[in-house]
Amino acid sequence: MRSSRALIALAEDPERFVEPPEGSRQILTDSYCVVIGPQNRWAGVCSMRLPTPATDLQRAFTKIDHLVSGAGRILWNVCSSATPSALADRLRGLGLRDPDPPLDPVCAAMVLTHEPPGVDGIDVRRVRTLEEHRAGLEIMLSAATWTDAAAADERARAAETYERRNRRGGYQWLAWHVGKPVAYALADRTEAGLFLSGGATLTEARGRGCYRALVRARWDEAARLGLSGLAVQAQYTTSAPILRNLGFDEVATVHTLQS
Repeated sequence: MRSSRALIALAEDPERFVEPPEGSRQILTDSYCVVIGPQNRWAGVCSMRLPTPATDLQRAFTKIDHLVSGAGRILWNVCSSATPSALADRLRGLGLRDPDPPLDPVCAAMVLTHEPPGVDGIDVRRVRTLEEHRAGLEIMLSAATWTDAAAADERARAAETYERRNRRGGYQWLAWHVGKPVAYALADRTEAGLFLSGGATLTEARGRGCYRALVRARWDEAARLGLSGLAVQAQYTTSAPILRNLGFDEVATVHTLQS
């Protein structure tokens, strides 16, 4: 099945299509999309179609930079279809830099439009309680390089994040092994499909198929909702090779920059 244009657009610029968290503000124009998080804790810039002349590009950048000024963390998502060409390099020349851990500076936008294989022997369940959400958060924090400050902030806001995700229809799953949660995954619903917004597996549980089982669980949820498939931005050194083996197609390269 060919990937729909809407699903590809979701993979490239998810913040344009995923419902912003409660208390956020989205500014959507023909030239860019800006989402400013609750209490200015963060901001995201994506879907950029900026002018080519250097002076006009500088003017557009200054306008966007003014919109997000004051946010705690500001990320710029520059996909393959962003304009002008080589926009990531041009934005670096205007003062942006590679993102802080655990984010990678370059990742793959990928989509899946046909059923992935199932995985036997892995117990996957939807997250239903704050305790399960906290368990998933600890898996996420242990599986990537987080700064101490960022990890402490995530833990401090765990209850708030859980309640907010429930209110906006965000989905979370845990994979269990020998009665213990060992892998965690998230997804957000959009009209085009489910966007896979995170996932991690404990080091000691890797190689058992937990990640693949969580992908299948999210595919099954998308099918239940009548959606056309899955979209994701995947790191080349970790999840992208697994997703490619499950049938995902790479549709774009995405550069992540930070103010």
